[in-house]
Amino acid sequence: MPEFEKVPKKRALMLLHPGFEEIEAVTPADLLRRAGVEVVLASLEEDPLVEGGRGLVVRADVSLAELRDPARDFDMLVLPGGPGVAALRADPARREAVTGLLRRFHAEGKWIAAICAAPLLLLDAGLADGLRLTSFPGEAETLRAGAGRYVEDRVALDGRIVTSRGAGTSEEFSLALIALLAGASAAEEIRRRIVARV
Repeated sequence: MPEFEKVPKKRALMLLHPGFEEIEAVTPADLLRRAGVEVVLASLEEDPLVEGGRGLVVRADVSLAELRDPARDFDMLVLPGGPGVAALRADPARREAVTGLLRRFHAEGKWIAAICAAPLLLLDAGLADGLRLTSFPGEAETLRAGAGRYVEDRVALDGRIVTSRGAGTSEEFSLALIALLAGASAAEEIRRRIVARV
């Protein structure tokens, strides 16, 4: 049995919003589970069936409203990007639900991971100031203007916040999350198992 399968199980909460980028959600959910991390898919809406930006429908395990205290019950919050981020940010109630969640995870000292356009939600939550962040290239100027220290790294880590660029970096993003929750040896084992190039 690989060493990472013997460590206490960590828990990651992934938030699915309408129009999420499918690769950015499915890749980390799959690879984290391979590493023994419990991944719970939470729908921002009551409907457990969430349609991604390319029409792929994913069934969430639970709605966000059903979770009692996610910032205490999970070790990491994962936010996929996608075209739905713009609509989420434009809706005050939905934006506050997500930014409030981000602030609670941050206050608890838990890991936060955001990819593609999702790092913009860190800005909305007031968590981007001075952070070394990356994102989908089209969001770079917005993040720079928001006082983040923007970098073009494929995956950027600053404190307990991880950001990444987009669908094409999902594999590297996922392996970085595994390293944080299950250790570098677990990330390397999964990388070998899936024949990843990174």
